[in-house]
Amino acid sequence: MKSRVFPKGILLLAVLIVALYGCNIGGDNTGRLSLSLTDKPTHDYKEVWVTIQDVYVHAESDPEGSWTKILDVNRTVDLLTLANGVRLELGMVDLAAGHYTQMRLMIGLVNSVDPGRSANYIVDTKDQIHDLKIPSGVQSGIKLVQGFDINENSTTELIFDFDVAASVVATGNSGKYILRPTIHQIDDSQTRTIIKGFVKTAEGAGIPGAEVSLQIYKPRVDGQDFQDEITRYGATVTDSTGAYLFWFLNIPDPLTFNAVATQWNSTEPYYAPDWEQIAGAVNGNVYPVDFTLPVPAEIGTLDLKAVVADADTDKVPADTLFVSLSIRQLTELTGTPMVEVKRQDIVGYDDEWLPIEITAVKVDLPVGTYAVVASFDGRTSLEQTITITKAGPNALTFTFPTP
Repeated sequence: MKSRVFPKGILLLAVLIVALYGCNIGGDNTGRLSLSLTDKPTHDYKEVWVTIQDVYVHAESDPEGSWTKILDVNRTVDLLTLANGVRLELGMVDLAAGHYTQMRLMIGLVNSVDPGRSANYIVDTKDQIHDLKIPSGVQSGIKLVQGFDINENSTTELIFDFDVAASVVATGNSGKYILRPTIHQIDDSQTRTIIKGFVKTAEGAGIPGAEVSLQIYKPRVDGQDFQDEITRYGATVTDSTGAYLFWFLNIPDPLTFNAVATQWNSTEPYYAPDWEQIAGAVNGNVYPVDFTLPVPAEIGTLDLKAVVADADTDKVPADTLFVSLSIRQLTELTGTPMVEVKRQDIVGYDDEWLPIEITAVKVDLPVGTYAVVASFDGRTSLEQTITITKAGPNALTFTFPTP
């Protein structure tokens, strides 16, 4: 695992989901907004069906809290048919020229393809169908805070990228699945930058289904939350040959990315992560980055537990609450003491209330030293360091007190 410096180029390809019927608002001094949809691939599920109801926008000149509905969507789509660069053209809508600061996407409750099925559901790798529960926060709409401009007599093209792997959360041993959409937005009129390569075994064979993520590390200063040290700009998975591809758009300034490859098989063989550093990436270049995942000599099992105290006197359903765990491995990359090698979400069950103790599934890891960051909305993140051994015990408990 090493640090490499490459030439130039990058930014992120990412953002959302909608389907639309034509809508003309405004008259003079208008431009056009074109929307299309894509999806980051995943091998965790065979199908992921999500229904989009409406799309709203907030203009910079609008009063705070004011939203304008621009699209009646009412469309159910299997996101996994839009992976690996496939784009679904959603349509165009006329908008008044100006700067728009936010979009809001409403998740629908009626399946437009098969009314007899749930509006939002997944088909797992064993062909079992599981409904996706919509937490109360998602029911009020998904806000996208990356702004965009509409220019008079021109078209702004936006791509919405729905990150399925990060959006579908399995609730531990309950057998239930929750939809917590992770969506990004990009302007397709900007210059593309590409990062591509292969993830292989030590013998040179391609590894299908490996995840490659792009991360930025920012040293933590006093008062900064632990979770903000590492930002994931995007993730994708390799195809049957071990190949992966990122498409990005214009970035204003050079950035250093840590590219991390992992493969967490449920069966043998297990692979250890590998990482490479892309230093000073700038716009317009192609970056070839290959990874080699060795088979670790020993594996240990990490037991994770979270305890969340009651926030106030009112009971809160636990299934609306997520404890997100970022498992980070120490590195010798330039300016980067650690990279994230795995994420694990812990979610409560329908019949539980705060205060609550939630036990995560066990996580198998190559032996070594890790930092684990636990984050819970509205409270300061917690960090603990642990050295995983084969014999164990390897256990961590994160307790979030009442704020």
